Amino acid sequence: MIDTQDFLQTLRTRHAYQTPDAVQKSIGDRLLGRRDFWFYRRMMGVVLRGGRLYRANLYNRENWQDLSLDMWRAVEGCGGTVEVTGLEHLDSLTGPAVIVANHMSMLETFMIPAIVLPFTHMTFVVKEELMRIPLFRSVMLGVRPIVVTRDNPREDMKILMEEGQSVLGEGRAIVVFPQSTRNPVFRPSQFNSVAVKLAKRANVPVVPLALKTDFQSLGKWVKDVGKIHRERNVHFAFGAPMEVEGNGREQQDAVLRFIKKQYLDWGGLVEG
Repeated sequence: MIDTQDFLQTLRTRHAYQTPDAVQKSIGDRLLGRRDFWFYRRMMGVVLRGGRLYRANLYNRENWQDLSLDMWRAVEGCGGTVEVTGLEHLDSLTGPAVIVANHMSMLETFMIPAIVLPFTHMTFVVKEELMRIPLFRSVMLGVRPIVVTRDNPREDMKILMEEGQSVLGEGRAIVVFPQSTRNPVFRPSQFNSVAVKLAKRANVPVVPLALKTDFQSLGKWVKDVGKIHRERNVHFAFGAPMEVEGNGREQQDAVLRFIKKQYLDWGGLVEG
């Protein structure tokens, strides 16, 4: 299983990560058909622990890092493989940034902090409906997210611009998922430009993040609880920071090209 200090050292010195072969062949091979139950039990443990930390006023950057890393242990513990590249781009940041990513499953929300927090503090832009779920509400409140409705684009833009600039001014990076919903298919036409606009307004760089997390598929009855596919690697790839110039169209196009290329290289499906 992942040792925290070894993990942090790997990220900071190699600027990449890949699950060691020895880990791949350990617990996962003994779980057989019970890996889905085991994975979700571990995920629920992370959620409950995060809630306790928040209520005890102990939800800090270090504890969030530990919680996120425990989800990596859950993925690897049931036979999954995680691959990360491009961390030299996070290491090169001299201040806050807007990280813009495609959105596939709930898994990336749990896993991204373990990659980003060793380089910079951060938070997420999240949907209001997530804050209505009692267990997840406490976890999300602990990271001080920017909450939008997804129902009123004009109001959401106002919230994002006002609160986003405040968060970035505190030195935190913001992770934005511009797609309207999680989807295993990447559709550039559904990828709006709010992240680039925020970066422009706050005068900070935008960092593209391509990801593929269909290791945890979307559920048929409950969207957040789908089948676990340990044969599907979990991928994260960061691109170079870009200063937003003019209307940001060039940077938006560059973000889309980066995510599309990475996603196709990983065997993902792109439409449009």
